[in-house]
Amino acid sequence: MIYTVLRILFHWSLRVFFRRMEVDGLENIPESGPVLFLPNHINALVDALVVLEYVKRPVSLTAKSTLAEYKVVDFMMRSARVIRFHRKQDKELGADRSRNVRALAECRRRLEQGEAICIFPEGQSHSDPGLRPFRWGAARLALEYSLSNTSAESLKLVPVGLHFPGKGRFRSDVWVRFGEPIDVDRWIAANPDGGPKELTDELERGVRKLTIDFEQREDSILLNWAADVLSTGGVPPMRVGRQKGTVAARLSLVKLMKDRYDLLKDVRNREVEDLRMRVDRYRTKLRQLGLAPAEVYIHMETWRAALFVLREMGILLFGLPMAAWGTLNHYVPYQIVRLFALKFSKEKDQMATNVVFPGIVIFPFFYTAQIVAAWLFLPHLWAGIYTVSLPFSAYFTLLYMDRMRGTLLRVRAFARFLMQPELQARLISEGRSIIEDLEQLGEDLEP
Repeated sequence: MIYTVLRILFHWSLRVFFRRMEVDGLENIPESGPVLFLPNHINALVDALVVLEYVKRPVSLTAKSTLAEYKVVDFMMRSARVIRFHRKQDKELGADRSRNVRALAECRRRLEQGEAICIFPEGQSHSDPGLRPFRWGAARLALEYSLSNTSAESLKLVPVGLHFPGKGRFRSDVWVRFGEPIDVDRWIAANPDGGPKELTDELERGVRKLTIDFEQREDSILLNWAADVLSTGGVPPMRVGRQKGTVAARLSLVKLMKDRYDLLKDVRNREVEDLRMRVDRYRTKLRQLGLAPAEVYIHMETWRAALFVLREMGILLFGLPMAAWGTLNHYVPYQIVRLFALKFSKEKDQMATNVVFPGIVIFPFFYTAQIVAAWLFLPHLWAGIYTVSLPFSAYFTLLYMDRMRGTLLRVRAFARFLMQPELQARLISEGRSIIEDLEQLGEDLEP
């Protein structure tokens, strides 16, 4: 019962924190039988919650033992039947590696019962631009289980790629990719001399295919920016509130550009380096101006501007009372969660976790207190209206703030270009030139 309630809370917490969540490869999730889900690990505890969001069958999570020092987290871990592993680097924090024998035995027991388990082969969460080397633990568990298990159902290993563009930023995006399962019994038959190292290497290759693996952070920043420039198509952006493309399409473009960059940087280094420097200069210029790549191409006709102002002012004014009501009711718990996250997030990969998990406790607490107060001091009709309005006003306020941010970004760009029309002309010319050269490099690689 508690597990089900927690999954519901996790679901709504993720849907609030992330603006868009997309998934590919759901057909690769086994509906029954023993399974190990093996994702990359770049966003702390949120990684596990994202896997839970799309795997509808029960999944046992694994986590480091030191998380139990927080009583609320310890309660959630026990309720969610989390298997705790003691890491070598946590010895000074009370970790006892001898207890991993019991943890591994529990993993085998659950697999024997046909359950699913999520394990992170990298061993710890991080903010590196690429994958960290995989540890052998998951592969060793899989091989030991399969060689000793006599049941008819073979263990499946499902690689998972998690992508968080704008990681740690409230109202950012997620793309989840489930890869093709590896049947361990078949792998053993095909690799009679293979051991944990060989299986780990195959698992790492499987996850690497589903992720974008950069060697340097600078490459990640520049190629993501280049993808933003290229995806504009050099044409005016869509209306505020509408999304051009999907998270998957944009990240697939980043991966394609990264693959082409790796192919070309050695054989056509001078040309690639020149384009890289131009993209970097363009990025720096737009950041200094407070402009997004798409806003460079906005229409500047007076009649379009008038229609934009009328439409957006109408939407924002019409929605203002409900957004103000939602802000009034949620401002205090929101600020408490925000301050908690800022204080305790030492690394970028901890921010989302330190928003989602405290939010699961703090917002229901305030909701309960507010609703009880309403039913104590208001007539029943108004208390009922207030109770219904709380979650609705929260969601409406999120959408309202998303819309307002988009509108302000567009207004800022229009005002700047109205005062400096020659600036827009230069930026358009420079942006389209970069797009043409990026597309030309892509065509040169085509057979």
